[in-house]
Amino acid sequence: MKQKNRKLLFDYLPVFFILLGILLTMYFAVPRVKSIIEDSIIKNAIVPTVSKGLDKVINQIEKESQRVGIVKLFENEKFRDWLEDKLSLFLNEDVKYAYILYFDDDGKIRYLADFSKEDRAQFWQSFNAYNEKWISQVKKGRPVVIKQSDYTGLWLTLVKPIIIDGRVKAAVVIDFSVSKLKEIQGIIDKIQEFILAFLTFILVSILVSIYQFIRYKRSLKKMYIDPLTGAYNRLYMYDNIEMFQKLPYTTFIIDIDFFKRINDTYGHDVGDAVLKEVARRIKSCIREEEDILIRYGGEEFLLFVKANPESEDYRYNIVQLAARLRSEVSKKIIHHNSASIKVTISIGIAPYRENTDIEQAIKMADIALYRAKKNGRNRVEIFDRDFENSSKSISIIKEAIDNNGVVCWYQPIFNLRTGKIVKLESLVRIVAKNGKLIYPYQFLNAIRRTYVHVDLTKKVIEYNVNVLKENPDVNISINLSALDIYNEDIIQYIDLLVDKNTARRLTIEILESEDIEDYQYFKEKVMKIKDIGCGIAIDDFGAGYSNFAHIVELVPDYIKIDGSLIKDIDINPRSITIVKAIKYFADELGIDVIAEYIHSQTVLKKVMEMGVIYGQGYFLRKPALLKRRKTA
Repeated sequence: MKQKNRKLLFDYLPVFFILLGILLTMYFAVPRVKSIIEDSIIKNAIVPTVSKGLDKVINQIEKESQRVGIVKLFENEKFRDWLEDKLSLFLNEDVKYAYILYFDDDGKIRYLADFSKEDRAQFWQSFNAYNEKWISQVKKGRPVVIKQSDYTGLWLTLVKPIIIDGRVKAAVVIDFSVSKLKEIQGIIDKIQEFILAFLTFILVSILVSIYQFIRYKRSLKKMYIDPLTGAYNRLYMYDNIEMFQKLPYTTFIIDIDFFKRINDTYGHDVGDAVLKEVARRIKSCIREEEDILIRYGGEEFLLFVKANPESEDYRYNIVQLAARLRSEVSKKIIHHNSASIKVTISIGIAPYRENTDIEQAIKMADIALYRAKKNGRNRVEIFDRDFENSSKSISIIKEAIDNNGVVCWYQPIFNLRTGKIVKLESLVRIVAKNGKLIYPYQFLNAIRRTYVHVDLTKKVIEYNVNVLKENPDVNISINLSALDIYNEDIIQYIDLLVDKNTARRLTIEILESEDIEDYQYFKEKVMKIKDIGCGIAIDDFGAGYSNFAHIVELVPDYIKIDGSLIKDIDINPRSITIVKAIKYFADELGIDVIAEYIHSQTVLKKVMEMGVIYGQGYFLRKPALLKRRKTA
């Protein structure tokens, strides 16, 4: 986790340094801004005022100099008095120094007149220039403004050329004292302080925003992570659905084989340890930055692998990855507390296809997974052309639901002692456009875990409730999967459609399967159905793995013994033993037993000899369409 936090921080360091660079650039630009503002005030507010008055004086000097020469002009004491009187207008608290310089032919600079308030120079006294750069500019006929500063403050010098016969012969120099510039600097300093305060505020705001954003991303990451396995959860997938649509992901569904048995045998602590270790082993085989692992269900994982579907090795690479995953998970025993468990996985793969959305890809992978489990588990299956019919089935079923193409046939359940029908088991059929019947084994696997399955279940419930209402003397049982029982919408739909009369004549047959991930929660759902008033039956009991303790907790009204045990009960001692055990178990709990798959006289005789009262099968009567009749 620390490594992930460091990575998250490093992800945002470039942004932080860019912003810091911008702020530092702005900070160091402040003196330049200050200088620009200062120059603008001097150029536009101060210099024009002084310069305008000087221009009249300079024009008079230039005019008189052309007549007698500039040096002789300034030798004239009356002219200097007149000039001093004119320049005195500029001498105030802000302007303390004013003088006129002469540029002789030898390159020397001399005073022609000095009208300063103090420290006046004498006529023809040499002038020492500390900065000769302004001299060359003035000699080109350009006015010059010199800005200077030291520990005492700031001042500036205005130099305006005097041009005689097209040549710069002299210059008028005015020195501005510090007082005016101090006012200007005070204004600029306040502007600088405001800019720095604003930049500080911006910097602090950015830092706070980055901190809050990192905290938000961390909390978002926690929201998207399954706390047990460290893999992403379904919410992450749903919130990032557009990313999955745009990128070429190959979809894997990975299922832990017989996980329900592990939970029931060793307990949920061991089950959790197995989930955590399997997730760790899967992660060790994939690329952290490119492949995405999601905990999709109780023991199911979705793996999105980024791969180039145009590559020649594409199919080989995904098969190799699947083989590596299967090997990595199964090669070492998982130890937890005193339990040692060998775990295997089944994998279904949907190769990347253009114009296939993520839900379709998951469905394709799920169909492939179902085949892997059906063919013995601990294997890999890839969705390909052989599965296309399954995908087409989804469209056919959806069309049948929308166009009333869903019907139910019924096989009677008999009281074997009296020969009377006690109940009808509802068996769904689909009527295609061409009138051909489609049987459950042809489409149920294709629509498993899809919205079409939910819609079909609701349609079957509605159909049978209507039959019950039309036939007040009929009892019906319908088959629901564990996934249906988990779906609150299905239970609410039953409650909505049935009344007390129809509820007591309706039995829900439940298949105990590995889809039951949380038995306590599953039990709560079953109890809701019983509270509605419906009966409960456990279907296919004795097939594969059945948990007697869970059956006791569900308190069913019926147990239906699986046909695989009944079909050869007349010749198979093992089947006889198992059926006897189930019958004894049921009798002790007061649960009625129904024998399925009675296909011959000898099987019927054997079932009756063992004390089984209820039964169904082709020997007794085949399923048929019930003639619908309306009640008055």
